[in-house]
Amino acid sequence: MFRASWIPVAHVTLLDEPGRYVVAGVSGERVVVVRGADLELSAFIDGCIHRGTPLFEDDEGKLERLSITCPYHGLRYDLRGIAEARACPAFGLAPGARLRPVRAVERLGFVFVCLEPATPAFEEWAGPLPPWLSRAQMHALRLGRRVTNEVRANWKLVVQNFQESHHFTLVHPGLEARTPWQRSDSVDFGGAFIGGTMELRDGIDTVSEAPGLEGRPLVASPADARHVSDALLFPGWMTSLQPDYFLSYRIVPEAPAVTTVIADIYFHASAFGLGFDPSNVYRFWDRTNAEDRKICERQQRGLASPSFEMGPYAPVEDGVHAFDRRVAAAYLALSGAARTKKSER
Repeated sequence: MFRASWIPVAHVTLLDEPGRYVVAGVSGERVVVVRGADLELSAFIDGCIHRGTPLFEDDEGKLERLSITCPYHGLRYDLRGIAEARACPAFGLAPGARLRPVRAVERLGFVFVCLEPATPAFEEWAGPLPPWLSRAQMHALRLGRRVTNEVRANWKLVVQNFQESHHFTLVHPGLEARTPWQRSDSVDFGGAFIGGTMELRDGIDTVSEAPGLEGRPLVASPADARHVSDALLFPGWMTSLQPDYFLSYRIVPEAPAVTTVIADIYFHASAFGLGFDPSNVYRFWDRTNAEDRKICERQQRGLASPSFEMGPYAPVEDGVHAFDRRVAAAYLALSGAARTKKSER
């Protein structure tokens, strides 16, 4: 289902000039997104059409010569992924030979890619956007820090944990002290987005070790500045809009009981000046994310029991139920497609 979905791979600030590129793992593929000389984005699979050698060593960077050269035999490509057949006649390539293209779009200040050609365009596939993201200064974000963690649990458990907050009292006392779970609401937008909001306690201006903004400008609109607004883009982009920063968690399933979580914290670009110190934010989320990893891994151990039987949803687990319905629908669609292919053989 990840292969047929639109997956975020970078904020647009990482692709802000010709030659800038990012490389991201998506459903077992290495996908490259690069900004061309015409300022258009191109995306393709990172594998030379000659012998399949990956063309990029780093996860991001800039191609100063505005071209791509294979490190193995020297086959060259332009930034659209088209092989320069005339410049490399020894390969005997047909005109128009190119790297396998991947669709890419810019939305909400991020670049999304999709591997499946049959998936509808982003707007049709995603459906209504969470209004707080539309109102936020998403294009003004700048990455503060990235942390990649391995969670020894199935990816669906990680997302289910994100989709409810009534575990805050026992698992996240720090969050409960700032955004009490009883002041939370869930919103199902009917498409790929599922959301929810939580009110900040009186006297708390943001979620951090410190109660105040510490001089950081707002990322959320003033209308949303007294809330934390979470949104899941199904299947695996978990986001949390705080008043003064934005959390992005990209889920990468690695094995049935292993999940990689790429956790980014973005601030308004104007915050990065003299005296900028986000350490109180970083410390808070280091502790909170560790609490989430611990409880998800503990649940995974319990689910491994042969005698386990799933219990009912709690009334406040409507966000979990909305996610599970989408998972079930996605699996049903995949099984139907598999049956169709089998019958065509």
